[in-house]
Amino acid sequence: MSEQVNISIPQTLYRRVRELARVRKRPVDDVLETAITLAEAALVPAVDEEAAMAQEELAYRAMHAELMARYAGEYVAIYQEQLVDRDRDELALLRRLDAQYPNEVVLMKQVRPLPEPELCFRSPRLVRNGS
Repeated sequence: MSEQVNISIPQTLYRRVRELARVRKRPVDDVLETAITLAEAALVPAVDEEAAMAQEELAYRAMHAELMARYAGEYVAIYQEQLVDRDRDELALLRRLDAQYPNEVVLMKQVRPLPEPELCFRSPRLVRNGS
């Protein structure tokens, strides 16, 4: 089912789409539909990964007191809101995570006293030239 709508796009973009349609011997609306579908597919995984990482960050914060009591200074891995691995060696843990959870969102973080590090920035100071 299709619906007819009017949209405004820059003339240069329309010319490029029209030329692409001509070269591919397809209707302009097919070329636009394909472009939108491809763009959407490229954006959706990034959004899903950001949401998954945010969820793992929340889980880490919720577990922080227990993690600090048991694994202070170690690196921990949080996957699907569960502690799945830990190690004092960051690289060793990373290698195991790459092998066990390829293409998955896993939070790896060093357990420190504060769940989120405190960031300090010095204020810029403007200095006038001596002339």
